[in-house]
Amino acid sequence: MKSLLVVLIILVTYSTSFSQDSSFVPKYALSFGITDNFTLSSFNMDIAVKKIFDNSDQLRLFISPRISTLTQDVTIEGDERTSKLENQSYSIGIGADYLWTIINHDDISLFGGTGLIVSYQRSYSKNSMSSSDTTNNATEKINPTISSGIRGILGVEWKVSRKIGIHCEYLVTGNYFWGKSEMKIFQNGVIDINSKSISSGITLSSNVLFGLSIYF
Repeated sequence: MKSLLVVLIILVTYSTSFSQDSSFVPKYALSFGITDNFTLSSFNMDIAVKKIFDNSDQLRLFISPRISTLTQDVTIEGDERTSKLENQSYSIGIGADYLWTIINHDDISLFGGTGLIVSYQRSYSKNSMSSSDTTNNATEKINPTISSGIRGILGVEWKVSRKIGIHCEYLVTGNYFWGKSEMKIFQNGVIDINSKSISSGITLSSNVLFGLSIYF
């Protein structure tokens, strides 16, 4: 978050240092956004191209890569066992949004919209337990999932200049998902149990997106 604030300060300073062409009317925009849970171990980003119409409505085509990793080593006190937990999740989503301006006042505008998204996600988790008597047990799970959904958007944008805008938006997404999972249980490196299952259902999620748009 600190690096984002530094970038915003630089952009504001840069944009106010040069005079703007008052006749400039943007037709397209390139947009970059990060979600509120963006960290070094959780990469969540949106990259979009926007078409701006004469009535200020926008058509946004986006791609959303997601990467999340976690590794933990735990030593059980009073015991000679060690536990290691590994979690990895990768996903890619593509979709389109239609955005319209609700309120426009000077350089600040309130916008809303709706859109469609289709995504593929693959998650992997492994929990291994080892002890001094050479016992080594592990549980491994793999879960690929395909989902499609409808999302609603409400946001606000500040036009730092005629060519640069900073926005924050709240997204609510309803998804239908279908996935299959495979679980393997190992005893000293040998598969003891191998089970597979299929799941489907509907989920509702929300997140906050902070973004930067460059108009041209």
